[in-house]
Amino acid sequence: WGFAATLHAALRRGGEEVHAAPMAGFDPARFPRARRFIVMAATYGNGAAPAGARGFLDGLAAMKRPPAAPVAVLGFGDRSFPAFCAYGEAVAAAAADLGWSGLLPFATVDRQSPQDFARWGQALGRAIGLELALAHKPAVPETGALTLIARRDFGAEVQAPGAILRFAPPKTPFWQRLRRRGFARFEAGDLIGILPEGSDVPRFYSLASSSRDGFVEIVVRKYPGGLCSGRLVALEPGQTVRAFLRRNPAFHAGRGRTPLLLIGAGTGVGPLAGMIRANRRGRPVQLFYGLRDRASDFFYGEELDAWRAEGRLSRLVTATSRGARPHYVQDALRAEGAAVVALIREGARVMVCGGREMAAGVAEALAEILAPAGLSPMTLKAEGRYVEDVY
Repeated sequence: WGFAATLHAALRRGGEEVHAAPMAGFDPARFPRARRFIVMAATYGNGAAPAGARGFLDGLAAMKRPPAAPVAVLGFGDRSFPAFCAYGEAVAAAAADLGWSGLLPFATVDRQSPQDFARWGQALGRAIGLELALAHKPAVPETGALTLIARRDFGAEVQAPGAILRFAPPKTPFWQRLRRRGFARFEAGDLIGILPEGSDVPRFYSLASSSRDGFVEIVVRKYPGGLCSGRLVALEPGQTVRAFLRRNPAFHAGRGRTPLLLIGAGTGVGPLAGMIRANRRGRPVQLFYGLRDRASDFFYGEELDAWRAEGRLSRLVTATSRGARPHYVQDALRAEGAAVVALIREGARVMVCGGREMAAGVAEALAEILAPAGLSPMTLKAEGRYVEDVY
């Protein structure tokens, strides 16, 4: 949206009439006078559409004829992910299949690069006969002060120091509380963004708590050379960080009695633990949890035992990658294949959180497990029953 605002302003300065809207619900019939369409498509996680673009591809597939005005598709993503700009590519391919005439070849912006965006803007300007200088400067979000009130350290014995960090929520203005904006309302699975010193690009951490808990909690592992993770892991109670909230509705547990199959590894257990904590009505929830060593980095180990006793967690399966019999969370899924298939046949929703290699291994294991039952991760994703929060 920040890049869209920069483009919108530049086109208006050039004398163009511009309308900006989410991709979701796109209907070209609403814009009969449009002379061109520009689609800016971010890729979320492992190739998925962001929440604001849900249904766009289905809408294209349902069209009997392409829009009359030509289209340019610009993809946004992170080249360190294997599925770099995969959703943008899917949009460009679907437009071509529909016969939608192209204004420009498909192009990409890597990791919010202003230089990539400026080069694309020059090409767009030549295509529409306008001198277009896109000097994008990321808007710094309004932040609040989070004060650390408690920390628990893990992972030193396996050379992977990490911590569960609990912060007091920032004071929120009355209007935010009234409208439930900012930190006035959040859920496990939402994100907090923290700007490391000397960087304009925020680092995001999944929340392991909800506003009902009365605190803001995250799980952080220190990465070599990590500006933000190093600072967070060194934080002492009483010290503060500046942060902002970003909602992540695609990765909320939701309400109801639909069973949940939660799968996570390492710090990825954070939002899953927050969902279990919030399960006060005894919804059926099973957790498959991968860690390195139970004695060293078993995040939420004590709480998970207590939550099982309270009926918030139905079943816990752990997999440890260090020790006499190392195995991973995908190995645990294979070993429990029959139970996993039965749970999914009952309508369970699968939620996966953790590193992208783990997520790829989980998807591969579930594909093997589900194939004899005529199911697959892809079909579950299409039904909204398989969601990932991958980093």
